[in-house]
Amino acid sequence: AVVIGEFDGAIGEEAKKLKVDVAEEGVVEDVNDEEDSAGGGGGQQDVRGIPQFWACAMGHVDVIAELITEADVDCLDHLVDITCQDFPDGLGFELHFHFSPNNPFFKNTTLSKRYEVPNLLTEDEPILKNVTGTTIQWKPDQCLTHREVTKKQRKKGGPNAGQIRTLKKKERVESFFHFFTPPKMPALMDVMDEEEADAVEEAFDHDYDVAQAVRGHLIPKAVLWFTGEAMMIDDEGFEEEMMLAQGGGGAEGGPQQFEFNGGSNGSNPFPPPAAGEGENPECKQN
Repeated sequence: AVVIGEFDGAIGEEAKKLKVDVAEEGVVEDVNDEEDSAGGGGGQQDVRGIPQFWACAMGHVDVIAELITEADVDCLDHLVDITCQDFPDGLGFELHFHFSPNNPFFKNTTLSKRYEVPNLLTEDEPILKNVTGTTIQWKPDQCLTHREVTKKQRKKGGPNAGQIRTLKKKERVESFFHFFTPPKMPALMDVMDEEEADAVEEAFDHDYDVAQAVRGHLIPKAVLWFTGEAMMIDDEGFEEEMMLAQGGGGAEGGPQQFEFNGGSNGSNPFPPPAAGEGENPECKQN
């Protein structure tokens, strides 16, 4: 509510009361209300709430920020809230991204991602039973996940040899909004070699890391991520982890790698899904 400006009026009234209280204590105010409203405006737009609150907060969480492109930011300006609903039986959770009705990019007002995790409440490696996401209803020419590419092709043989025809195809582009199209869950009868199985497992690991970052870090401490304070807290936790590792040592007596939700692949524990993995649905425009 604060983010979208529902309490701007109440906050303004409290600010006025504070000015009165300060004035009664004998402190001289340099700027009065008339100057604020008339002279100080200079034609500026009326700002409501906290612009780009969620876009900024998400940009401070590494695993999420790596998925966000410059084109995504304009769309995320219309994100007004992110919520998480754990299943009553404790066997999963659902993330909800709420957008303003005047979002010019797609018709949906809520984008959701549902995770069925039978052992969510245990400390074991998570077992994903199923993952589903909302199909985004992109408005015409506003799709951020795919772009339309036009190619010309010359016919080589036959009676129409040399004739040029124009082909249009959808091409995948990087975007945070691929998050709502989860990796394809392999069927029980699917036969995969070891390389293909590893790629599928890695894709689901990446996807689940992002979901847990949203659920366990971004939502509970959104204000701290917006201000950047949460980044400092994470850095301090990382330093403590490294000091403990260097003091106690691992199996080999050396420092252990810092892990977050199961990620431990060197300097970047949150690599985004590799482009081109699996089949990517084309944009649906209504």
